[in-house]
Amino acid sequence: MERLEVTPFWSKVQVGDPEACWPWKGYTKPSGHGLTTLNSLMIHASRKAWILTHGPIRNGLCVNHTCDNPACCNPGHMYLGTRADNMIDRFARQLPREARPHRTVLNDAQLEQLWQMRRQGALLRECAAHFGVHIATVVRYVAAKRREKLERNRRDRLARVSQSEYKIR
Repeated sequence: MERLEVTPFWSKVQVGDPEACWPWKGYTKPSGHGLTTLNSLMIHASRKAWILTHGPIRNGLCVNHTCDNPACCNPGHMYLGTRADNMIDRFARQLPREARPHRTVLNDAQLEQLWQMRRQGALLRECAAHFGVHIATVVRYVAAKRREKLERNRRDRLARVSQSEYKIR
């Protein structure tokens, strides 16, 4: 492997306290990940920081952040893992659904109003506009209600079949 130029890379990193994040000061993608080059190829800045600090990365492995800061280049905040490891780590840090600040979640009274609107023939986009939420939010509620109804009907059919079989014997 050819000798890498370390100085130009680290001059674009705001190096600080070993415990703090070291943000990339160069170009960043909309996702927040810093972009740089390595041997004329585009690469995430955090990946290059890992390579400069620890050496090559085995194929199939990602450089994951323990700090969840995509612009961070502090090698102390990184570990190697698979994409699955990264997703598991990401979701483990999220608040439980009920604890998340979600302005798009409808309360019980709004849900009752939604069902009433739908029974009267309101379109999904009309319901979404009425509650000030994205149409996907309304679709999720409607789909959940349909699944609940289908499951209830399935349980009822199974109960009727079980009762009729019991009476026959």
